[in-house]
Amino acid sequence: MINKGYAKISYIALLTCSFLAAYTLLSSLITPTEDVNEIVIVESDTTYSPIVVAQNDKVAPKPKKKKYVKKIKRVTFDDVKGGDNFARISTFYEALEKLESGSIDKVRIAYFGDSITESDLCSAAFRKSLQKRFGGEGVGFVPAVSKLSKYRSSIKHTYTSNWKVYRLRKKSQRDFPLGICGNVSKPMVPKEDSLGYVASTICSHTYKKSAKNRLPNSTLIIKNEKEPLNITYILDKKDTLNAVIEVKEGIQFVTLVDSMIDELTISYFPKDTCYVYGLDFSGDKGIYVDNYSIRGNKGNNFVHIKSDIIESFYEKYNYDLTILHYGANVTVPTARDYGWYRISMKKNIKYLKSIEKMSPIILFGMGDRGALVDTLWVSSPDIPYLIKEQKRIAKDREAGFWNILSSLGGENINVSLREKGYLIKDHTHFSRKGAKFFGELTYSKFMEEFKKFQGE
Repeated sequence: MINKGYAKISYIALLTCSFLAAYTLLSSLITPTEDVNEIVIVESDTTYSPIVVAQNDKVAPKPKKKKYVKKIKRVTFDDVKGGDNFARISTFYEALEKLESGSIDKVRIAYFGDSITESDLCSAAFRKSLQKRFGGEGVGFVPAVSKLSKYRSSIKHTYTSNWKVYRLRKKSQRDFPLGICGNVSKPMVPKEDSLGYVASTICSHTYKKSAKNRLPNSTLIIKNEKEPLNITYILDKKDTLNAVIEVKEGIQFVTLVDSMIDELTISYFPKDTCYVYGLDFSGDKGIYVDNYSIRGNKGNNFVHIKSDIIESFYEKYNYDLTILHYGANVTVPTARDYGWYRISMKKNIKYLKSIEKMSPIILFGMGDRGALVDTLWVSSPDIPYLIKEQKRIAKDREAGFWNILSSLGGENINVSLREKGYLIKDHTHFSRKGAKFFGELTYSKFMEEFKKFQGE
């Protein structure tokens, strides 16, 4: 009886297993409604690797788009050391040789930058060193209006508060005729009463010599295309002169004074809209550096400046070199992919090179940016990734390149620069002392490469 019972149980178990096997086989042939698996594609450098992610939806989800994750190769500070290329600006050094030999009278540099070089920081010491060797006097271009003018030591600059300023940084204002300095200023039409113009409504600006720079050959840079413009300008607080700026298409470069002075004040009496870019103070001979820095700029906004305006400045001043010094507003400590910046800058340099009178271009690589990790200052870890792309930009657009970080001393150099008083508290921006140091370093580097060019 017991053996028959076991046989019966075994028979029932066998039938049950057979039934379950058959059910499982049939289920595999039917579209599933549970335990759906989604295939997510992860992009690597060369292959696509499927990753199975379990889900427990009651209803089969709609197919999702394939997801791609870009794999960024690790870049260290050692990987981006050096790499300077001054051979691509050889025509600039040819111009320096001609200036030294007396076969040409002037050499001029356009220096574009951001808050690292704003208010003539760095470029002032660079200019001073160049002029000491090659001659020249005057600070070159100074904007009509600048809220940073009080920080500029190479010239004293003040202005009334009733100017209207249009800036490149504001997207809504990019349709205005912005200058290569990134802005343009409009003097407002002054009000009149029975006694004449109301003094408080007259737009004016004043330029005074600094302890080391007087004002040679004062040239007004202006766009006046609607009505004749009356201006009054006062020399050295004593001689008052009047002039009429004629109506003319495009930018005008009007020489108001062709001698050396110590102070100039210009007042404007427009009947209609006109635009003032600034003043140029430069002599007849020697070397000049124009500072065109814009706070907050990444260097990828040139395409928003009208090409005919850029052309006007380059045709007038016949620049022998263009410096693009950017990076402080690009770097983000957590970033590792700066491909977007490379694409954007290549587009902008291509735009600049489309200008007929464009000079050779050199990119200055990112210097150091301090990042506070726990209680220690170190170099921001994204910097090698940015410098790698800057090198590639220069190579792809056949521009020169200077690795500033290497010249400064490499990784974590912000710590010693801060200890020397060369950087302010953010471990990134130069102090006045630091700006002088960097300007002189820039001069030394350019002269080092000049010797190589001359075969010394």
